[in-house]
Amino acid sequence: MAKANTEATAERVDHLQGMILAGETNTACLIYARQTWGVSRSQGYRLIKRAWRQIHDDIEGPDLKRQEMLAWCVQTLIETAGQAKAQRNPGAVVAAIRQLDWMCGLGIHSSAGHRVHRTRL
Repeated sequence: MAKANTEATAERVDHLQGMILAGETNTACLIYARQTWGVSRSQGYRLIKRAWRQIHDDIEGPDLKRQEMLAWCVQTLIETAGQAKAQRNPGAVVAAIRQLDWMCGLGIHSSAGHRVHRTRL
């Protein structure tokens, strides 16, 4: 397969960014990139890394309203927890709820959004 030019690479990164924001896993994005564009595993990971960097840059941009972003994150995590529960995946449910607790500070061991390190007995 011929090497992609800058424009094609940018389109691929944009497409992967959309997949990530739609909730696809990195593995699913990698499989898609390898099957669709015929890229190597390492090149697929580089494209995914660029997509994540692009998402990060968008988040840190001056036009973003933090409340909207937090609301979107909370909604996505709630959907993730519901989907994991429907699939009977308790580990994913716990992970999503733990992340919600960390972001919002609503749990019993939370301190208003700050991490609380508990000692093991």
